[in-house]
Amino acid sequence: MRQKYTILSLARTAVLVGTFFIIGSSGAASCQKNAKQIKMAHLLVAMDNNRKLDIRLDETVRITLPENATTGYRWTVESYDRELVTELPAEAHYPATTGVGSGGEVTFIFQGKKAGTGDIMLKQWRSWEGDSSAIARFHIQLRVQP
Repeated sequence: MRQKYTILSLARTAVLVGTFFIIGSSGAASCQKNAKQIKMAHLLVAMDNNRKLDIRLDETVRITLPENATTGYRWTVESYDRELVTELPAEAHYPATTGVGSGGEVTFIFQGKKAGTGDIMLKQWRSWEGDSSAIARFHIQLRVQP
């Protein structure tokens, strides 16, 4: 399990370094000109469960969780403050090169739209079996700042 979190941490670091490289290589004048167009994306993974996070208006929160849909257990949005954030379409990533029954990951995306504090709750369950089938939950407390 520790190795899995280490790989996720390395992947998360690589994404952040790549983002900073792209933004930093565009030149000072270009950065000033496009500063309002670039919005921060906060990248969260399973080990960020129960985290408190501050974001600004229009910034996004991307929550990526491991999932194996062939078991029937899928991550879904349980609840969130609809006045505080907008839910954007989720992205499923299942590598085509792996065999039948292999897992992947799903990414949920939320964007800050109003200042305030609220929660985002996700659960991994078999929807046809009801809430008692939930095997995992993910929670963050989000504070959107102007």
